[in-house]
Amino acid sequence: MGFVQEHSIRVLCLDIDGTLYPKRMLTVRMICSAFPSLMLGLRFNAVRQKYRLEQEEQDTKPATREGLLNRQANLMLEQFGKRVTEKSTLHMRHRIDTQFYDAWQRTFRTIKPYAHMREALMMAKREGLQIVVFSDFPVAQKLQALGIADLVDVALSSECSGYLKPSVKAFSYLLDYVDASPNEVLYVGDSYTKDCQGAKRAGMHSALITSSRKGYSDADLVISSWKELISLVF
Repeated sequence: MGFVQEHSIRVLCLDIDGTLYPKRMLTVRMICSAFPSLMLGLRFNAVRQKYRLEQEEQDTKPATREGLLNRQANLMLEQFGKRVTEKSTLHMRHRIDTQFYDAWQRTFRTIKPYAHMREALMMAKREGLQIVVFSDFPVAQKLQALGIADLVDVALSSECSGYLKPSVKAFSYLLDYVDASPNEVLYVGDSYTKDCQGAKRAGMHSALITSSRKGYSDADLVISSWKELISLVF
């Protein structure tokens, strides 16, 4: 008996970057987005990390993507030692959009999926599972590039909640869109802290895709490939 039947799983929820396609493809595209301003690129990564650390202690207002983008831009301004005003926030948002979000929409059109990933999703559909994707960044055209848009029922970005993974608030936003209780959801991701621990705190089951074999107490399954996931889950 596979994990789906054993635990009465009704929803398969998936991270995208590094989970549905190899992380090296993400790394190459992230390096490219460090230009034209290397300093903006370095500080953007630092700001995303700071956002994750502060988001549980300080609410995003409003708790929407608009609120997140404004808060993110203001953190960037602080990194540069700039004064936060309505005008400076909008200007920083434009810089971030141009160097990161807009550029990613173009470069991610060429990503290639992991072997056996579509096969696993087709098996999930045959089992009657709802398939949901949940990413920290906008989904854009990634599902089309990966050839799975026809299999995904719901596509969400945590940014729309005003929070990033592993925030409980981000996962609560996700749960509003699934047709099951938390313990009927299997969340698959490549980040132990953001995906597995975030999902477990929200009451879900979790599976970690990694080549590492060290212990991961908050992961119900630790797998090295989609082929292995198929053998254990279905």
